[in-house]
Amino acid sequence: MEMNPGHIVKFIRQKEYTYQRKVGRGGTGKAILVKDEITGMNFVCKKYSPYNADRQNEYFPRFIDEIKIMYLLSHKNIVRIYNYFLYPEHTTGYILMENIEGEAINNYLLFQSNEVFESIFIQLIEGFEYLEQNKVLHRDIRNENILITNDGVVKIIDFGFGKKIEIESEKEASILLNWPVSDFPEEIHDRKYNHQTEIYFLGKLFNKLLEDYDVSGFKYQHIIDKMILSNPKKRIESFYEIMQCLSEDTFVEIDFTDYEKAIYITFVEQLISHIKLIKNELSTVNEPKEIINSLESVIKNSLLEQVLQNNNDLISCFIDCGYTYSTKKDIKIETIRDFYAFFKKLSNTRQNILISNIATRLKTIKTEYEEDDDMPF
Repeated sequence: MEMNPGHIVKFIRQKEYTYQRKVGRGGTGKAILVKDEITGMNFVCKKYSPYNADRQNEYFPRFIDEIKIMYLLSHKNIVRIYNYFLYPEHTTGYILMENIEGEAINNYLLFQSNEVFESIFIQLIEGFEYLEQNKVLHRDIRNENILITNDGVVKIIDFGFGKKIEIESEKEASILLNWPVSDFPEEIHDRKYNHQTEIYFLGKLFNKLLEDYDVSGFKYQHIIDKMILSNPKKRIESFYEIMQCLSEDTFVEIDFTDYEKAIYITFVEQLISHIKLIKNELSTVNEPKEIINSLESVIKNSLLEQVLQNNNDLISCFIDCGYTYSTKKDIKIETIRDFYAFFKKLSNTRQNILISNIATRLKTIKTEYEEDDDMPF
């Protein structure tokens, strides 16, 4: 059949799933566990069905907004949406999402070591920094909406009250839905809610867990103290800034010399400045040996050059996904050699720390998502 642009493509057979069990119910819907018999994967299927049926029409746009927000998100620390089904004529719909085997953060952290608290805190910041990059406000930060898998991976869930900030206007939300605290940040009195407000509530939540479980000597307490300041002018400004603080703390702890830090900074700033944007989701090269071999190849192919002739050769040493880059030829081969020599002599632990810090820098680059219409042709 000949098709023209705008033609509606309909599938004859609907996708079918096998019911497993009930999962639970929230204020705007109920959820069941279903299985895809083809792949053998389990999914949580959330149905839009408000507890208060009188408000079914009122809340339906919010359900659609949740789909719009979640469909563009792809991060290891954020629950993944796989499909959705909308039935506007019946004012209902379904979201098919990742099944998370785990428990709420407050239950998971009971009786855990400081090292586990530190790992969970870092993952939380990484997840919320990703939301910040994509201009998404969660607006419902509470223990029940932060799950930890059986493998210790943080999963931020439930974007039913989430909001996508318009790039043009940077609108702020005026709704207060977060985990209850005894005192609120000052901007709440002006009906403002932004990512700095999310920093406050996340800091308060985590700080209470530390207090409730009598955790002393928490490595990042000084960062949390900056997160929970009521005055936004004194509070840490962004999740990106928190990631930078975490990165700097690691450098200090391992005791890199000023000379080593200078080599790293010079190199990474040259690398970052030549990457224009990341396509879809950032994927980095994490194996030290693979990076060393790639850098050796770049250097060997530039023995007679003073500046790199193809920036892609260097960028691909660290990024394993789509990206666009500047073709300006001003990355000095000497800078690459210095970093290579420095990186190669480090212990494996110190190499991994540098790789982690480079990945943190790469996360600051603008990400552009390609629209996936989910059609087979």
